[in-house]
Amino acid sequence: PASDSPEAPPPDAAPADADLDERMTTAEGKVAALEEQNAETKNDLLSLKKLKISGYVQGRYQYQQSLDDTGTGGFSRFAVRRGRIKTTYTTDWAQMMLQIDAVPTAPFVTVRDAEATLFIPGTHQQAGLTLGQMKWPFGYEAVQSSADREIPERTRVVRAFLPDERDRGVKFAGTFLEGKVNVAAGLFDGDGIFNQGSVGVDNDKEKDVIGRAGFDLGWLSGGVSGWYGHTITKGPSDTFRKAHTRDRVALDAQLYLDLLPLGATAIKGEYITGRSYWKSSGDVKVEQPGVPASGWYGLIVQNVGVSDAVAIRYDFFDPENGRKNSASEGRPASTNSVGTLAVAVLHYFGENLKVTAAYEMPMTAHPDDAKDPHDNLFTLQMQARY
Repeated sequence: PASDSPEAPPPDAAPADADLDERMTTAEGKVAALEEQNAETKNDLLSLKKLKISGYVQGRYQYQQSLDDTGTGGFSRFAVRRGRIKTTYTTDWAQMMLQIDAVPTAPFVTVRDAEATLFIPGTHQQAGLTLGQMKWPFGYEAVQSSADREIPERTRVVRAFLPDERDRGVKFAGTFLEGKVNVAAGLFDGDGIFNQGSVGVDNDKEKDVIGRAGFDLGWLSGGVSGWYGHTITKGPSDTFRKAHTRDRVALDAQLYLDLLPLGATAIKGEYITGRSYWKSSGDVKVEQPGVPASGWYGLIVQNVGVSDAVAIRYDFFDPENGRKNSASEGRPASTNSVGTLAVAVLHYFGENLKVTAAYEMPMTAHPDDAKDPHDNLFTLQMQARY
């Protein structure tokens, strides 16, 4: 006969509930692990957003005329002018910037910029204090990146007063009034970074005060720059080392127009005057202590569409203000003034590649019994950047 007792529960019911709990626990563990990984990924992405790596390479072919009728001098050569890698890491309150130049000339790899910056609290990164190796805060062309310049090399006056554009020191820089006013000023060794280990190292305890105050209205910008210091060295007429004044004053302006149907037009100019500039002598630059000099340049850039541009620049440099131009053995003296007319055609292959063909015609002032050297220079440059 059938039993009246209730049926017993299946023997595997309890194990099924335990298995479900175990699977839920495993799933929760996986979710927690995924959340932890997601948090780590977010932190990594935040760190990567603070890091910026950029760089560019300038490959060149250059041809210069023979210096005289005998065929001496001049050259035809391929070269790598610049090979830069720049790393910048920025946080809410600090910034590190390191830029090196790796080119196939001695010493092969050099440090161009090495800056440690502290942003001043409350300025939203609009003002900061920088210590290290950096560009002199002086003028417009010296501070402008070589990757952005229309003519391959800087003007003669800038190369004389600010060779290599950099020095070691401390600098305050800030922008105010919604970016319309900018100020930069600092204390520097004064001797630059060129001729390292030789005459370019800081040769005294003197420091130079250098700065620029500028404005930027979008269509018009400009500024005034000043430099005051001393160099303790032995000049050509000195018996012993003595302090010579090293100073400069500069005015610069940039005008941006959009009037022609061809494209935008830019007009730029700068004037510099001062004492104790540097002069090339072989492979080194030698300071001319206390010698007054001055120069200026004017540049017009006309864009043709979005991919082409034409640039015309004239620069003038007088290495010894007030000294009469002279000659020796039929050649102009090295102290004579020089005016240089440069014409360049540029084509942009997108944002990463620029090709420039430039022709420079230096015109050295000379008496009637001397001839202007044949030193016109053609440069074809291809610049790739990222």
